[in-house]
Amino acid sequence: MGEARTRKKLIRRETHSSRAGLSIAVALVLLAVFLWLGTESVLALLGLAPLLASPWQLASATVTASGAVDRGELTAAGTAAAVLGLTLLVAALKGGRKGRRGIAADRAAVVVDDQVIAAAVSRQVQRAAKLAPEQVSTTVSRSRVQVMVTPTSGAPLDRDTVATAAATEIDACRPVRKVTTDVRIAAEGALGR
Repeated sequence: MGEARTRKKLIRRETHSSRAGLSIAVALVLLAVFLWLGTESVLALLGLAPLLASPWQLASATVTASGAVDRGELTAAGTAAAVLGLTLLVAALKGGRKGRRGIAADRAAVVVDDQVIAAAVSRQVQRAAKLAPEQVSTTVSRSRVQVMVTPTSGAPLDRDTVATAAATEIDACRPVRKVTTDVRIAAEGALGR
């Protein structure tokens, strides 16, 4: 059971992006603010002139801000602070996803780029429908594979053949998480293909 757990951890590490950059940026901003407040406090205790404002000036400005500042500006500042806080909270709780996915394998942790899967599906659909490579495009998102097919003008295209070819190739890739297949056939065909 230990190997399967290790493989699962490796796949997660390779398919999800780190939040270290955002964490470091927030930590640096908070560090700068706390260093500034600490410096202002020490200067006030020593009786020296403040760099920007003494702690007493900051406290009195905070208390009198509601009367001195326009309500619209206060509302805008509060809304901006709430949006920033909500954005940071969502970034902290929801992990970023890279364009990769784990593939079911018995002996190794296998990760494949979504573009590789898209190219394989496009190639399989192109062969099954006997189309030129530029007539088939595939995009892979988190839970869906979308295949866009432009048929040759005047030549009928069987939707079931295209859908079966796409589903067969996706099944052959053996993704760990299931994806749905969405096949779209353009209404207008390509000329001279």
